[in-house]
Amino acid sequence: MIGKTYSACIKGVKGLLVEVEADVSCGIPGFEFTGNLSSIVKESKERVRLAIRNSGIELRPSKIVVNLAPAKLRKEGAHFDLAIAVAVLCANKSLTVNLDDTLLIGELALDGRVLGIKGVLPMIDMAKQHGFKRCIVPKRNVGEGRLIKDIEVYGTDNLLECVEFLKGNVMLYKETKEVLKEDDIFYPHDYSDIKGQEGLKRAMLIATAGMHNILMVGPPGAGKTMSAMRINSIMPPLNEKQIIEISRIYSVAGLLSEQGYIKKRPFRTPNYTITPSAMAGGGIGVMPGEMSLAEFGVLFLDELNLFKPETLETLRLPLENGVVSINRVNGSYTYPADFMLVGAINPCKCGYYPDKARCNCNTRDINQHFGKISRPILDRIDMCVQAPKVSYDDMEQNNISDNYSSADMKKIVLRVQEIQNNRFSNETFNYNSKIPINKIIKYCPMEYDAKELMKLVYNKYDLTARAYHKLIRVARTIGDIEGHDRITVSDIGEAVGYKMLGVE
Repeated sequence: MIGKTYSACIKGVKGLLVEVEADVSCGIPGFEFTGNLSSIVKESKERVRLAIRNSGIELRPSKIVVNLAPAKLRKEGAHFDLAIAVAVLCANKSLTVNLDDTLLIGELALDGRVLGIKGVLPMIDMAKQHGFKRCIVPKRNVGEGRLIKDIEVYGTDNLLECVEFLKGNVMLYKETKEVLKEDDIFYPHDYSDIKGQEGLKRAMLIATAGMHNILMVGPPGAGKTMSAMRINSIMPPLNEKQIIEISRIYSVAGLLSEQGYIKKRPFRTPNYTITPSAMAGGGIGVMPGEMSLAEFGVLFLDELNLFKPETLETLRLPLENGVVSINRVNGSYTYPADFMLVGAINPCKCGYYPDKARCNCNTRDINQHFGKISRPILDRIDMCVQAPKVSYDDMEQNNISDNYSSADMKKIVLRVQEIQNNRFSNETFNYNSKIPINKIIKYCPMEYDAKELMKLVYNKYDLTARAYHKLIRVARTIGDIEGHDRITVSDIGEAVGYKMLGVE
């Protein structure tokens, strides 16, 4: 007799359906697998056999053959164990139920416990799209089912409990808690904590409003890291689609807590020793990298020039396309990587340029300091802002400018992004930083004087085409903040200041 169940596997951040068939017949006792399987999947025969026995379920000595279809799809991971065990029990007539509407996911321990796994959320989402009515997952992962509507998600602690549930004898745990609202999220850092640095805060406001990549240049202790850490506090809340997308990535990476979803925009701060594969993704099992983990959030690279050149070069295409593509012998993987890049760098090796009283670096040293970052990478950074040393008077001030508290900055960001949402309502992009080249003229109209200034700047600084278009996009965001329908001379002037400092 053949028993059939359904499970899933992960490719990139998408779940793919896997049909599990088990045949139990007379013959020399044995346990065989077919279906393009990794060694981890093949090892499940011992986990399944002992988990069934140690759960107190009788399994007569037989020849057991398990097939995972489709054969062209590479199967990796131990999460097929539960589906295999139930399929074997169905084929053995220990369980007589129709499981065509049920997806089974979980790794088995030898004593029958169902262990937590990675990637449950995209599997549940896939099950819903294929019309499944319910999913049975490890109890540790059941919280991930909150985000997917119109499908029942049950959590089980062990194989025996799962079997009794399928027979209708017991009820499994089902998550009933709702997803947290934006008001329930606490941000421990506020821009009002930063003394002085009004220019830096203004730049961060512009960058966040238009989701522009930004580089901060300044001496140690000027507030570059503090400013970056507060960006999340002025970003708009995630919508439901974005929450699912981010949570899907973190689920595949195994970084979701028992809460089962990500509500805050990510803020990733990898160390400069990070490898290219850890930044872009890859490794054993092809996991998402830091760029993907920063989806819809911030990727903060402190001491940007200390990162390995080959690591920084992995940023090139994702900064343009918003995706990471990884090619392997057994297939190609695509991960989303739509993030805001924030970099920080000292003005020279010692960190005190242009203070000649403290800086001993010569022109060659300074050029070498910045020269570690390639021109193509710098071209992909929309804005550059100086973070000068904070004065004593600023440190002693008690009155904080209301314009640069996180609450008021967030109001401006929300207003400007609402303008962008209305402007791009018929487009596939939402931010000024994402305006395609062929639509710059349509969405970035300039006054005559602004065009003349733009022409002067282009010729004087020998801008690349990419730098030219990024400058216009930044000016469009500045214009939105100031309430300008058309880009003005002042908008271009401020955008030029951000583009030129320390970069061109």
